[in-house]
Amino acid sequence: MKRLLVLYTLLLPLFAAAQPAGRIIYEEKFNLHKGLGPDQEAHKAMIPEFQVSKSQLLYDGQAALYGAYEEAEDINAEPEEGVNIQIRRASNSIYFDYANDKQVEQRDFIGKLFIIETPVEKPEWKVLPEQKSILGYPCQKATYTNKDGQVVEAWFSPSIPAPIGPAAYQGLPGAVLMASVDDGLRLYQALSVELGGDKPEVVAPSKGKQITKEEYDKMVEERVREMGGSNRGGMIRIIRSN
Repeated sequence: MKRLLVLYTLLLPLFAAAQPAGRIIYEEKFNLHKGLGPDQEAHKAMIPEFQVSKSQLLYDGQAALYGAYEEAEDINAEPEEGVNIQIRRASNSIYFDYANDKQVEQRDFIGKLFIIETPVEKPEWKVLPEQKSILGYPCQKATYTNKDGQVVEAWFSPSIPAPIGPAAYQGLPGAVLMASVDDGLRLYQALSVELGGDKPEVVAPSKGKQITKEEYDKMVEERVREMGGSNRGGMIRIIRSN
């Protein structure tokens, strides 16, 4: 394992000279049943198990932009009188400027857009020996535990030497083609990889109110609590009495 990590460390400076550009399309699956709280088990019969959508990752060799490619439909259900369940996938996007260590997120919350700028996230990945093929690309397994205590499992391909991946799951010596959060609560699967040709236009999102990460997290927590809902895994679910 030490030899493997040393090899990746030596290869990292070479990536700048061999950065691929192109687009990766991902399928995102959110397990709605797994996302329900322990007191919400009765609602499983009223909603589908998964909400599925597609997202795209654009990369120009120095910066990446991840956002919606095909929106998921909102889900509404009324399992019993006086209770309404609303489940929606927010139209978020995230931009990574690797050259300048800058990350810009556009968050959609309750119909309002917010812009959050921070340094690029650097997950503490642990590279493991397991390997498999995804879309014909040899991939290696890596894991880390996020700030919410959820285990993130990713499969990255050194054959695509760029530190890119779906959403915040990046920073490895190769593109992440599959990622699972919290044992399948959220699953990202690459459907296609398009490399070469004209470089895509990669621009940081700018529409929305500038806000700090701390201010945004506090606002979301307070608002969701007021509405009697939950916000597990980035999917907001509001359950309220009519």
